[in-house]
Amino acid sequence: MSDEYNWPASILYHPMGDPINIKPIDDNPSFGEDELATFIGGPIDQIKLDNGMLIVNEQGKEMGLALNDMASKNGYSLYGNVMFVPKIIQPAPEPIKFDIKNL
Repeated sequence: MSDEYNWPASILYHPMGDPINIKPIDDNPSFGEDELATFIGGPIDQIKLDNGMLIVNEQGKEMGLALNDMASKNGYSLYGNVMFVPKIIQPAPEPIKFDIKNL
């Protein structure tokens, strides 16, 4: 099963300042690669996490961007703007009920 992401619930973390909620333009189901590069400020890369993924600038350190303390809490050194995209959580299936009287 492939991971599905809730792009309209994305959060953009700046190196300075508060995170902001962002969503794709024109109610699209996901961001285009050009949109992501604009938010991130350069070429994009993805880091998959258990609860979603981070979209990062793959050349942030080389470009001299500021360390993003908020987004780096996942154990990575991340530079510049970082976007978090949560996974879509699928509900657990209904448990099977057995009638033990008829077994």
